[in-house]
Amino acid sequence: MIKAVFDANLLISAFLSRENLSGASSELLRLARQGEIELYLSPEIIGEALGVLVASERLRNRYGYTPAMAIEFCDNLQTAVMMVVNPPATPGAVPRDPDDDKVIGCAVAASVEYIVSRDRDLLSLGRWGEIAIIAPEGLLRVVRAQAQPGRT
Repeated sequence: MIKAVFDANLLISAFLSRENLSGASSELLRLARQGEIELYLSPEIIGEALGVLVASERLRNRYGYTPAMAIEFCDNLQTAVMMVVNPPATPGAVPRDPDDDKVIGCAVAASVEYIVSRDRDLLSLGRWGEIAIIAPEGLLRVVRAQAQPGRT
């Protein structure tokens, strides 16, 4: 099974595109909920996503959701994924954006294969040890290739 960590931006994208099931972020979250991806998140990653969704009046107006809907989404994530509590600190892991260090810490603690993000600071790293850092479309290709052995 594919083991991955999604960053807060991917969670936000999945929530905002919840009615567009063909979006990469929504599809990945759906695959995780179906058990095709073993998804690991930390309270800090979910908290960052919730903070943005609740605080942004612009997003709420544009995408027509309430803070209560965002809270419910994030609460549901905690029961649908593997939670990594107290991941190790990884200071300096993402030099261009230290706020992203929490994503690396979660991935290290969970021993995942992939960090999935659209964040340029994370993507610019390419890898963290044995962990590949890829865009959502890249993980979709991996999932599809595993679902159809022998096809590339």
